[in-house]
Amino acid sequence: MAGSARAFVVLILAITIGLYKVYLHDAVVLVLGIGRVIQPLEDFPGYRCQRIQHPLLESCEDLWLDSTNRKLYAACSNPAARKAWSPGGNTYDLSGLAAAGGSDHISVLDIDRPGPDGLYGVHALGFREGGNNQRLHLHGFDVRRIDHGRRLRFWLINHRPPMDTATGETLLDATHVGANSTIDVYDLDLGNARKANHLAHVKTIVSDAIISPNNLVVIDGDKGDFLVTNDHSTKVGALRDLGLIFGDGSIAYCRTDTGKCHIATTENCYMPNGITRDPSSGRIYVAHSAKGTLGVNRLTDDNRLVQIDEVPLTMSVDNLSIDAEGNVFAGGFPDAAKFWKAWDDPYGTMAPSTVLMIWKKRDGHAPGDTYEVVKVVEDGEARVLPTTTTAVHDPISGRLFLGGVTSPFIGVCDRVG
Repeated sequence: MAGSARAFVVLILAITIGLYKVYLHDAVVLVLGIGRVIQPLEDFPGYRCQRIQHPLLESCEDLWLDSTNRKLYAACSNPAARKAWSPGGNTYDLSGLAAAGGSDHISVLDIDRPGPDGLYGVHALGFREGGNNQRLHLHGFDVRRIDHGRRLRFWLINHRPPMDTATGETLLDATHVGANSTIDVYDLDLGNARKANHLAHVKTIVSDAIISPNNLVVIDGDKGDFLVTNDHSTKVGALRDLGLIFGDGSIAYCRTDTGKCHIATTENCYMPNGITRDPSSGRIYVAHSAKGTLGVNRLTDDNRLVQIDEVPLTMSVDNLSIDAEGNVFAGGFPDAAKFWKAWDDPYGTMAPSTVLMIWKKRDGHAPGDTYEVVKVVEDGEARVLPTTTTAVHDPISGRLFLGGVTSPFIGVCDRVG
């Protein structure tokens, strides 16, 4: 081989290795789980876990805990609907969605009263106005107390099917235009027994900055300002899945009062997914699913988001929650390949699941050495826990509540000892 040819081959190899290290390494490790040890549930004797099965507790993608009134709220659907219509996962089967029927719903559990049937008095919230004609296609959501605690305000991501604005009725081809995703705001009046189980519509927020919303966090309950993660930078497109390799997505800042939104950052975005906020420090935590990291961010005076630290998690995680003690909990996928199998066969296949806790060290100050990651529970054999996409911790009871986007049940883990 001539010297110039050898030099060319060496150059190509160098470029290939460089591209692998920069772009492919994280994706390969996350998907294949290279070097990852997946443990059975028996390795975590500190928790006793069980499944809670009920038609209202299927496909509960996200959870929110009202620690004051001791209620758990869950954004639920049914596995067939999730499988057919999931814009974040590039599935746009409107006929399958119609066949699945019904609307998504918010389910409620009384977490201190499991009852003789062990179902925690589960029921679904209705609507004060419009009856059941208000159809929801839910993803992530957040809730805050307003009006001196007399009302709960819900901010719901609603992936509406795209409609022809001229007719208001004709469905467009979602594979070409994507979903008509909005943030729908509802109030729950806790001070009125007649209205306490019915949501009242307040506002629908539409913006070009709400592209492919996955989750959101309210950062000012009084003003209603919130941040929403876009897991992709486009609604549809042939190259959309390359975000898993090259990074993609953004985080938008929105105001409820004006309905105005802007992109707060596109930097360090690798399919941003779950998002939560520490009320004591103001730090914003973002799960980057394509990189397997937790981004630690601060909000600037002009409402831009700046990453100040990054925590490696060794696996893809979905939603985030923060408990009253400031600990962040994440639902993780230790085996990504089995997760997608469970997505395709939600009633017949379960995937291993993990709950991680990320807590800030008291003596940790340097970036990269500020946080510690603890595996709280893991079900490597997928015998008990749902294919977990969200985990919420209640420090009072010590319970963990787990939901899964396509799982036909939720999980409850009681602290032992």
